[in-house]
Amino acid sequence: MRSRLSAAAVALSVALPAPAAEPVTSAVAFSSCQLAHPLLAIRIPARCGSLPVPENPGQREGREIALHIAILPAEAPRAQPDPVFVLAGGPGQSITATYPAVAPAFERMNRDRDVVLVDQRGTGGSGLLSCPGDGAGGREGRRGDERRMAADCARSIPADLTQYGTAQFVGDLERVRAALGYERVNLVAFSYGTRAALAYARAYPERTRTLVLDGVAPLEMVVGATFDRDSGRALAALSERCRSEPACRARHPDVSGELGALLRRLTLRPEKVRTAHPTTGEPLEVTVDAAALRQVVLGFLYQAETASLLPELLGEAERGNWAPLAAEGALVAADIEAGLSRPVYLSVLCSEDVPFYADGAATGEIPSFLGGVVQHGLRDACSAWPRGTVEPDLHRSAELSVPALLVSGGADPVTPPEWAALAARSLPRSLSLTLAGQGHGNLGRGCVPRLAAEFVRRGTADGLDASCVERLRPAPVFVDLLGGAP
Repeated sequence: MRSRLSAAAVALSVALPAPAAEPVTSAVAFSSCQLAHPLLAIRIPARCGSLPVPENPGQREGREIALHIAILPAEAPRAQPDPVFVLAGGPGQSITATYPAVAPAFERMNRDRDVVLVDQRGTGGSGLLSCPGDGAGGREGRRGDERRMAADCARSIPADLTQYGTAQFVGDLERVRAALGYERVNLVAFSYGTRAALAYARAYPERTRTLVLDGVAPLEMVVGATFDRDSGRALAALSERCRSEPACRARHPDVSGELGALLRRLTLRPEKVRTAHPTTGEPLEVTVDAAALRQVVLGFLYQAETASLLPELLGEAERGNWAPLAAEGALVAADIEAGLSRPVYLSVLCSEDVPFYADGAATGEIPSFLGGVVQHGLRDACSAWPRGTVEPDLHRSAELSVPALLVSGGADPVTPPEWAALAARSLPRSLSLTLAGQGHGNLGRGCVPRLAAEFVRRGTADGLDASCVERLRPAPVFVDLLGGAP
């Protein structure tokens, strides 16, 4: 559950001017640094520092974590006193690693407010936790043995893995706020980060000026429990989008049926695919089985642009050409996992979500192509992962008077608009925006950056004219490998 690459990010200059002097009076020493995205050739100048915090706040003596903090000082000579704290998704993504891809969405906010990035403990520069083999060409060949992989990973990490949950992240954010001397903050959060933002606002309402939540995961949400249902709806929306375009309908009259036929074929005989890696050009050899195809399709549904490719890639595979699907799938998977710490991902979900799964596969009220693969994989991994203690009210909402702007994609496969609607019940001063046909993560689309900046500037959604989002439309579905119909 994380932010996406964008054309605007690729267009960012790699020679931006260095930021000015120290942005705040604080207990943290800052020095010049550059933020780099793991996949894109982007460098953003910033001011970086660290704040030591206890790994276990309940122990006076014990292991410490140096929280990595990056600040992009406001452009204006006199900045507004309340900065923008940006929270990444995942769980387990490094915000300092992924921020360069979404930086254009924050240009307006950064004009008169500091933008503050705090890597969640265990991610990025905050004591990165990783499993053996992570970042070494993917997890090919290890799929289906999640329990053993999780056990091996947990044994290899010299850290208390029960101390890397949302509550600890919230406590760290408050320590950073206090250390930097800010009275109040504006929280802009993506995906899982929206849960952390809501938890922070619940714990520290007097410190929270506004919330901008993109891809809303409310406190009531059990992550993964409804992926089958929500992804099934996203696939159905793509099928309907294809049927609404004559050229696509003629070529792919039944997208779901095509996928179902491929899954049945792969269940009987997986495909060994050889192609070139889409970014390095190096030889790429993968085995595509039914579980792999399910996960690739889920990844494609995250964004309208990649979803528009899916019918044609499935059609090519049906005709025996698996190379385009495998190559693009590698790119989508790398994007989703960019800057992600798998140990933090498991520490959060194994403690806060998987224990709340209903017995059996939670497939929802409509059939899903996932078939419970996400839930089964997480159950297996979490059976061997240390489990932390969670607050009794973790998944209970509390009414917050904090002004909030909620952004959703109408075809989001993991946090569709109904989750924003649920969150809005406890946010009486909120405004919800739904972008028709779009997927997961939309803060950088169209007029949304302007609306978000205006909302933060005003400190209220009252009177905000958001009619421009009604004019945003998803990209046409591809009818061949060159693009959509003219």
